Amino acid sequence: MAKSKEEIRLDLVVKAREILKDKGLDYLTARKLSDYSGYSVGTIYNQFKSMDNLIMWENCLTLDELYQYVSKAEKTSDVYKNLNNLLEKFVDFVLENKSLWFTLYNFHFRSIMEKYEISYLKRIVKIIKILEKNLFKLFAKVPSNERTLSTEVLGIAIFAMSSLLTTEKEFSYLKKKYVVKILFNTYLAGMSRLSKNGLF
Repeated sequence: MAKSKEEIRLDLVVKAREILKDKGLDYLTARKLSDYSGYSVGTIYNQFKSMDNLIMWENCLTLDELYQYVSKAEKTSDVYKNLNNLLEKFVDFVLENKSLWFTLYNFHFRSIMEKYEISYLKRIVKIIKILEKNLFKLFAKVPSNERTLSTEVLGIAIFAMSSLLTTEKEFSYLKKKYVVKILFNTYLAGMSRLSKNGLF
């Protein structure tokens, strides 16, 4: 019985993910995916408009896995502790899935896509909302639009810092988890100070 279009697409997503985990992003080409999966290059491009479109599907899965992972962070009555628990889960996820995270991180810098699909953006927002919920508790007296902006800035900073975690050679002498934690908490301390002084 012939496979449906959806089954073929799922097969290709699974096989591409195996390549990414095992060999990394540089190895994932239409030709190599064809050789590995048994599907022709033509079939691959019938399923995905481009390799960037396939990568976006892979990144959707990575974001789904990240959301499930950070959602398991321990929750306490201490907002600072909760934020640090979220950060720790995020860092652990990146370190455990370096090639997948590098694929996602790199996608945002090299992608030729004019715009991202709504389903992809919704996944990013869903993760940011976890961070936002805790920041809103921390800065309850700050106007909503400024709290939203602070969440976006922190989200961008965490995303940027994640590149440090996926590099093997550069800054190898650093305790990267510690550096990320220091930068994260320096931001929180700075925002708290601004809030107390009425500057935020």
